[in-house]
Amino acid sequence: MKTQKPFNHLKGIIHGISSDGRITRGEFTEMKLWCQAHEGLCEQSPFKEFYAEVKSILSEGTMTAEEIHELKTILNKYESELSVSESKQAKLEFLQGICYGILADEEINKYEIHVLKKWLEENNTVIEEFPFNELHTLLTDVMEDGNVNPEEEKALKKYFLKVIKM
Repeated sequence: MKTQKPFNHLKGIIHGISSDGRITRGEFTEMKLWCQAHEGLCEQSPFKEFYAEVKSILSEGTMTAEEIHELKTILNKYESELSVSESKQAKLEFLQGICYGILADEEINKYEIHVLKKWLEENNTVIEEFPFNELHTLLTDVMEDGNVNPEEEKALKKYFLKVIKM
């Protein structure tokens, strides 16, 4: 289904941008770019209705924690119709979305890394497979001292971009 990948990407983007508890202008822009990129899929239900609900939240020009919660509720509502969330491919698409979301504000902090590492560990059906295993090792190494230094941030950005291109 051609709507599964965009749905999983958005789900991951929302997870990524909300992981540090704040929504920046860059992260909001990432959400708007997602809407622009997937407008063409809106001819068929249920994506049409899903997209309309997402776009209505983004139309105000800002994003609050309440609106992030609302978006997560919308994602849950359409999950069974728009995704096979337990497949390896769906998990990769979700991970790509998380990478987009974390990269959107151009900085990576320990809260985002903690949330991503936790998600990987909760999805143990894929944690032994590429690229999940490499990413988990990288995150474990980065979080060894509890902080993300500039070199580690650079390595994370490089790996996130690699994941996005898969």
